[in-house]
Amino acid sequence: MHKAAPQSATGTVDNHIIAAMRLVLAASGLLIIYIDPAEPSRFVAVTHLLLACYTAYSALLYTLALHASSYLLETIYRWVHWVDVAWYVLLISLSNGTSSIFFFGFFFAILVASFRWGFISGLRVTLLSVILFTSVGLLTAPRSTHFELNRALVRPIYLLVLGYMMAYWGGHELNLKRRLALLKEVTTLSNPRFGVDRTIGTLLERLRAFYDGDVALAVTHDAGRNEYHLRRVDRRDPEAGMKPSPLPAHLAQQLLAVPANQAVIYNQRGRWLGLGPRYLTIHMLTGTRSTEGETRAAALAATLDAKALITVPLQYQHEAVGRLYVTTSSQRFDESDVDLLLQVFEHVRPVIDNIRLVDRLASHAAEEERQRIARDLHDSVIQPYIGLQMGLAAVRRKAVAGGADVAAELERLYELANDGIADLRGYVHGLRHGSDNDDNLQASLRRFAEKFAAVTGITVEVEAAADIPCNDRLGTEVFQMVAEGLSNIRRHTEAEHATIGLMRQNGHLVLRVENEREPGTPPPSFTPRSISERAAALGGYARVEQAANARTAVIVTIPL
Repeated sequence: MHKAAPQSATGTVDNHIIAAMRLVLAASGLLIIYIDPAEPSRFVAVTHLLLACYTAYSALLYTLALHASSYLLETIYRWVHWVDVAWYVLLISLSNGTSSIFFFGFFFAILVASFRWGFISGLRVTLLSVILFTSVGLLTAPRSTHFELNRALVRPIYLLVLGYMMAYWGGHELNLKRRLALLKEVTTLSNPRFGVDRTIGTLLERLRAFYDGDVALAVTHDAGRNEYHLRRVDRRDPEAGMKPSPLPAHLAQQLLAVPANQAVIYNQRGRWLGLGPRYLTIHMLTGTRSTEGETRAAALAATLDAKALITVPLQYQHEAVGRLYVTTSSQRFDESDVDLLLQVFEHVRPVIDNIRLVDRLASHAAEEERQRIARDLHDSVIQPYIGLQMGLAAVRRKAVAGGADVAAELERLYELANDGIADLRGYVHGLRHGSDNDDNLQASLRRFAEKFAAVTGITVEVEAAADIPCNDRLGTEVFQMVAEGLSNIRRHTEAEHATIGLMRQNGHLVLRVENEREPGTPPPSFTPRSISERAAALGGYARVEQAANARTAVIVTIPL
């Protein structure tokens, strides 16, 4: 069984309820021994004082649970169940040893640890409680003929058995909630803008993080081209799986040696306390379990340098296309993990189909749009520029012949027209035939800024990071938003300088179009409708920020 990672956010016990129940138990214990002083039979005053201190401590934790910050509570609750164990050990040592009524307090600490932090934490608290209770109880038990040996023997056994069951059920419930959360996250991968490669790479990283694994990889076979591809993510490079890499045939055949209709679980260590089988093969169609082929699995584990691995077949339209592997050096796998991986792939498969369909539709639509734009540019833009070029050439000849001092100005306009025609013809050729070498967004923005400055006289500074992943569709939309922003500055302001900022921040692309205002003028109130609509279509948003230093900025945030 996979061990649940310590995540209190997934626990099923509310912080307020835990704190309140601790206070109820402490106050009840103090009240009971005050009403019936039969126990403790020794160190009565010290026991009363210690229990009163525990009640005050519980009241303090309850107050913190109501008013403290979540960060402080998270830090405290990592250790509070151990502190509870210490309190009950002290109370048992001061009262009647193994016959003490405070014995039952251990179950509260075990319950909290199990349902908040999972199986391993609950098991640790159980084992330590058994050892401490037995040792302290026997050492501090009253030396008399009334020593109850049956309690001294039965209570540790009950504590161990019931504590283990609490730890198992608590860890199991946390694990189920984490699995449900993982399946829910899978549905967020359905944005066609991410593309197939990014979707699969993100899925691999989430599976690796879920199991706290060392490596997650997917091996696929393209039967049409007879090519093998590998997507691999690990702790050091979680984004490596975004792009498939070619895989030599001999390595691919080794990783695909497991029959296509089988899932395999391999744990290097043997079974202990129900933590999972050492080796198991599961037939996907019949559900038959087998332990044959352990040598092959051990060889795979050695190849992948893993102490434990799980692999399931990847099927598309009932045909095997590859295998998924998750390896780890600290966790263990069982049959429920096979079911989880298959469920995850069943959720992702229609998402991938949808992305591929949308990509095909977008490609066809883009092709038609390129043809339409090419015709429009040729008919409505290039022809007027050609006429402008011819007219400017004639004026230049007349001005030179007449001695008028207009040659320098006309020469600048002539070169500008030449450059414009060359650019537009290049755009038309790219729209008709596609670009062989797609330029990056940063370079395109800088060229556009230079052209904009030459035509309008408004200087434009581009501040763009070099490590921004941006596909063609997102880059086109960002370019159009920059063009719209600069156009707004030219039409609606008297600014002589503008700044374009482009950066990656917390998994988002942040675009900033900024211009200066006249000192003393009130900040304008406006909403860039076109930019806002484009940002919303990409799953982001746009806002206007009025800075105190007489600057106005349109900021666009888009998730990557």
